[in-house]
Amino acid sequence: MEFNKENTKKILGIISFAIILYFVLQNIVAVKNAFVYGLEMLSPFWIGAGIAFILNIPMRSFEKRLFKPKKMKNGKLKHNRLKRPICIVLAFIITIVVIGFIIKLVIPQLLSVIFMFLGEIPDMAYDVKEWAIELTKQYPDISNQIQNIEINWNNIVNDVISFVSNLASSLVTSSIGFIVGLIGGIFNAIVSIVFAVYILVSKEKLAEQFKKIMKAYLPEDKAKYILEICVLSKNTFNNFLTSQFTEAIILGTLCFVGMLILKLPFAATISILVGVTALIPIVGAFIGLMIGAILILSIVPIKALIFVAFFLILQQVEGNLIYPRVVGNSVGLPGMWVLVAVAVGGSLGGILGFIVGLPTVSVLYTIIRNDVYQRLKEKKKLEEESV
Repeated sequence: MEFNKENTKKILGIISFAIILYFVLQNIVAVKNAFVYGLEMLSPFWIGAGIAFILNIPMRSFEKRLFKPKKMKNGKLKHNRLKRPICIVLAFIITIVVIGFIIKLVIPQLLSVIFMFLGEIPDMAYDVKEWAIELTKQYPDISNQIQNIEINWNNIVNDVISFVSNLASSLVTSSIGFIVGLIGGIFNAIVSIVFAVYILVSKEKLAEQFKKIMKAYLPEDKAKYILEICVLSKNTFNNFLTSQFTEAIILGTLCFVGMLILKLPFAATISILVGVTALIPIVGAFIGLMIGAILILSIVPIKALIFVAFFLILQQVEGNLIYPRVVGNSVGLPGMWVLVAVAVGGSLGGILGFIVGLPTVSVLYTIIRNDVYQRLKEKKKLEEESV
C-alpha cells in the first residue's frame, strides 16, 4: 500500500473509529445512560416531528382540494397566503374531533362494564362465604384446623400501622412527583405542538436547508444518495400511514356490518375500537377482539362466543385478502417480510415498534434490493467487457 494522502486519511479514519469503539465498549453503561438521557431531553421535538409528519397527510389533502393555485396573467401561479395556516388548523380540528368522538363513544361503555363488574363483587363475596360455610359443614376437620390456628393480633396490628404510615409517606412523595411530572408533561406537550406547527409551516424551507447542508458537507454522490433515501423513507411512511388508516376503516366497517347482521350488542363501540386498534399492524385487531368479547360477555355470554367466531372469520379475510394488498403493497414488501417486520419491531419497541417497524424494514429492503441489482449489473458488465 502506498502512503499517499488518500490512504493516509483512510488509515487515520480506521484508527479513530477503533479508538472510539474501544472507548464506547469500555464505558457502555455510561454511554447508554447518556444516550437515553439525550433522547428524553429531545423527546418533545421527536414527538413534535411525529405529529407534524402525521398531520401533514390531511393538511396536504386540504391544500390540494380547497386551495388550488390560480394562474395569473403573466402565466405564474398565485398561491393563497392563508392556505397553509387554514389547512393546519383544519388538520388539528379533524384530528381532535376524531379522537374525541372515539373517546366519547368507547370509554363510557368500558367504564359501565367495569362498574357493573365492581357492583357484582359483593354478590360474589357472599357466594364465596356460603361456599366456605358449606365446605366446613361437609368437612369438619377443616373447621377444626382453622380454629387451631394461632394468630398474633398485636403483630398484625403493628404491621398494618407500619404499612399505612409507609403508604401515606409514599403517597405524599408520589403526589409531589405526579404534580411535577404533570407540569413537565404539559410543558412538553406544548413544546411538541409548537414544534409540529413550525415544521408544517416551513417544511419546504427546512427541506431546502437540509439539502444545502448535505451538499455543503458531503461529496456530491453521497449527498445525492442520502437525499434519495430520505425521499424514499418519506414516501414509504406516507403510503404506509395512508394505507394503514384505509385498512382500519375497512375492517371497522366490515365488523360493524357483520355485528348488525348478527344482532350483536355494542356494534358501533366495538367496531370503532377494532378499527382504532387495527392501526397496530396484524396484532392490533386481536386487542379489539378481547375487549369486544369482554363487553358482550357482560350482557349476553352466548353472543360473546358468536362474536369471537365471527371476528376470527373476519380476521382471516382481512389477513389474507385486505391487509397484504392494501398495506403490504403500499410499502413494497412481500407478505413474509411484512410478518417479520411486525414481529421484530414489536419485540424491540412495543406498540411503537409494531407501527414503525414495517415501513422501516420496507426502506431497508428497498435499499438492499437496489444495491444488489446495481452490483449484479456491474458484475455482468465487467464479465461482458472481459470476454
